[in-house]
Amino acid sequence: MSRKPAPVWIARRGCSHFGLSAVERAVLMCLWDHADARNEAYPSAPTIAAETGFGDRAVKSALAELEQRGFTARAAGSSPRGAHSRHAVRYVLTTSPKLVTS
Repeated sequence: MSRKPAPVWIARRGCSHFGLSAVERAVLMCLWDHADARNEAYPSAPTIAAETGFGDRAVKSALAELEQRGFTARAAGSSPRGAHSRHAVRYVLTTSPKLVTS
């Protein structure tokens, strides 16, 4: 899996311009850390919690808020490595700030 950095518009303006909380920004950056070339990421909520240092509830709340505001879209699916689970979640990440609601 080739990892790519978060777009500059998220890294530099995420909290101030879009009003993201610290948890939401950390979760979004973590998703970008796991993103592949198609801007899709497959980390579980416990993985995101472990990597960001925030609790499971805070992470799940942030994931819901990011999806509602258009930073991500969620879809059921298997990971690129073929790990298929009914709980597998694919996060499709927004690449343009024009698609995000403030």
